[in-house]
Amino acid sequence: MFPPGSLVMAAVVLLLGTAAVAQTPNTKRWRRIERAMVLSAGAGEPVQRLRLAPGVVTTVLLDSDAVLEGELPESLRGLFTRLDVTGTHLLLQPAVAMPAQGVPPLVLRFTDAAAPQRLVLELTTEATVVDSVVDVRRHPATVAQLEAELVALRERNALLEARLATARRPVPQPGLANAILSGAIGPKGVLVKWMDDPASETGLKVLKLGSYRSGAWLTFAVTMENPSGESPWQPGIARLTSMDSNGRPTGETMELPLLLQEPRLLPGQSAVAVVQWPAPTRPPHAYALELWDTGQRRGVRWARLKP
Repeated sequence: MFPPGSLVMAAVVLLLGTAAVAQTPNTKRWRRIERAMVLSAGAGEPVQRLRLAPGVVTTVLLDSDAVLEGELPESLRGLFTRLDVTGTHLLLQPAVAMPAQGVPPLVLRFTDAAAPQRLVLELTTEATVVDSVVDVRRHPATVAQLEAELVALRERNALLEARLATARRPVPQPGLANAILSGAIGPKGVLVKWMDDPASETGLKVLKLGSYRSGAWLTFAVTMENPSGESPWQPGIARLTSMDSNGRPTGETMELPLLLQEPRLLPGQSAVAVVQWPAPTRPPHAYALELWDTGQRRGVRWARLKP
């Protein structure tokens, strides 16, 4: 199960540990187990259970050099006679049984570039079994796992960029001055259209929907309510897709800032959310519109809107 060099080191450590605790009572009541611990790079970072016993030496063999992540928690210092990390070996000799609660995990960080980068150990004591030697092996992620991780990171980055763009926008001045200065309102005024198109609602309620057209700008204004009993709703992004007369997309989906006067909607609160974009020279037949929170879990969607 273990590499020859690792078994030699484990045997030496076990002999030294046995000599050190030869006079410790009750060390023979635990059955000593040698086992392998496999860490898969694509399976997140689950906590690995390590069974310890008072006076018994446990050796963890690592497939690469590792160090403790941060300082050793103070609550662990008094529990061990020895706790050493040396290269590819972790040596533990508890002075007492591990408490049932309040013991923080022991975290190691590998110094190479392979994944996973961390080993999180939950330290426990069982009635009759102790891990005497544990051989830790890491399995590299598959191509499919890496591709899935990359997709998730890109989606998260897109959301962060949308939030950053929203945060960087200057706060508009109240009244008509900003609209006039920006050219949003011109001599031809503003064309307003109220719509009663049904929406697909997920954790939000639509009270009113309207479109505004002025100069070179188009806008959807949606009055939304966060139902009582729900958690606060924080605006994220809007997605707008041009559609042809058959309901097929005619271009790439635009991701636009979702503007609210309030930073978030509390339960039972309503507010107007605004989405604006430059009016195309040849307007599409219709638009599909989605409004989402920062986590894209709660929002509203229209499959077909004609402003």
